[in-house]
Amino acid sequence: MEENQGMTPNVENEAPKKVSWDEKYGKKKKNGKKNKAVPIIVAVVILAVIGLGIFVVNKFKKTMNKLTESMGDGTIVQAYEERDMSTYIDVTGVAESQNVEKVITNLQYPVEEIKVSVGDHVKAGDVVCTISTEDIDEKIEQLEAQASDEERVKAKELETASHNLNTAATSKSQAMENANKSISEAKKDFEDANDDYYEKLDAYNKAWEEAAQVATSTDAIAKDPAVSAAETALNTASDLWYAKQYAYFTATENYSDTAATAANSYQSVKDATDMTQITNSASYSSISYQLADYYKMKGETVIIAQTSGIVTSIDAVEGLASTGVLMTIQDDANLEMNVDIKEKDIFSIKEGMVAEFSNSSLTNVTGTGKVSDVYKFATANPVAQAAAQGAVDNTYKAKLVIDDATDILLGMKLKARISTGEEMKTRAVAYTAIMTDSSGDFVYVAEEVGNGMYTVTRKLVEKGMSGDYYTQITGGELEEGDLVISYPNTVQMNSMITINEKEED
Repeated sequence: MEENQGMTPNVENEAPKKVSWDEKYGKKKKNGKKNKAVPIIVAVVILAVIGLGIFVVNKFKKTMNKLTESMGDGTIVQAYEERDMSTYIDVTGVAESQNVEKVITNLQYPVEEIKVSVGDHVKAGDVVCTISTEDIDEKIEQLEAQASDEERVKAKELETASHNLNTAATSKSQAMENANKSISEAKKDFEDANDDYYEKLDAYNKAWEEAAQVATSTDAIAKDPAVSAAETALNTASDLWYAKQYAYFTATENYSDTAATAANSYQSVKDATDMTQITNSASYSSISYQLADYYKMKGETVIIAQTSGIVTSIDAVEGLASTGVLMTIQDDANLEMNVDIKEKDIFSIKEGMVAEFSNSSLTNVTGTGKVSDVYKFATANPVAQAAAQGAVDNTYKAKLVIDDATDILLGMKLKARISTGEEMKTRAVAYTAIMTDSSGDFVYVAEEVGNGMYTVTRKLVEKGMSGDYYTQITGGELEEGDLVISYPNTVQMNSMITINEKEED
């Protein structure tokens, strides 16, 4: 027993075994090996969560896309802002010349030379064509051989008197044309000065109102730099207004004097011509009259343009006799447009109304003018056309004069907008957008919620005047830039929509 006990170690007296910090406080080891299952499980869980998130996002996107596609092109909206509520009538037509000259001759002799080509610009007084004088000269030579000296003198008197009368008639016509042109130009200058004056007056009043918000006295307002500058511009515009008004008045007054002077000059020449023929008629022989006729014909063999413009056609042929139209010259500086007016608009359009001209494809083509004539008789549709197309409104005619043109050419297709009422720009919405219930007038507004989607909300409005398409808004809850739904019967309150911003002409 004692031997065995001697072999048994004394535990109480044995030194304690050293334990490392990891063994006592750190991760426990199982059978001396790491547990690899835990990280794998954690990774699988993370991947599952990510996959689920991607699935949910894709599912949401597909749902939103299907929802957007089901809404078609979107609800039509217009931003709430200032709109043009001027009333007008739109028409179309072609630029035509106000002055078209048909160059004619009554001489039955061959054309000797055509001095112009189609497309050439000519001035009044330019020689455009000559007629052969060969046959005329031969006839004059034969008559002069038979006539006495006195008969030749008498023939020249007759031819000179006729020439002077024709010249006087042409001078009278030219004087009246120039007087009319002066009045038109003076009137336009005065109208421009009038518009400029009222524009400067509005600017002055606005500057005064803005200065009055911060100034403490009238004297301080007047000394404000913006007010001073606006006042100087207004005074300049006022001086110009008076000057142009006086010029217009003078041109109008001068027209009467010019007309009287031209008429008197023509009458004096006519009286002298008549007196020459009456006094000497007994002494004129048949040879004198024949010679006078051939002298006159020779003077008419040189064809002169009476109108400045562009040669648009030539009917004459060199070497061939041509009685009638030799060529056509159109004044391309003074243009007009003849248009059709719909039956429903005939009582809205009046002479003197302002028109603006444009071209649908050329932005540089512009012009201003006015309505010069309104023909209040209908152009009926042919019976066959009416039968084929059904009931079609009759149309009426009107002439628009183009006073100020930029790059408008003869024959160019134009659009004209005729202002039929007071010009006005104001905040407005489409009249179709406004609804009414017990709480008053209101509109639906599209408010963005993200991802291209909008929700329908409601805002009260106060209506003003109504135009052809827009209704003025004078108060209410609308703010500038709000997207007003043009056709509210296509949506419901608080519904989700897509939008289609559209501008109406």
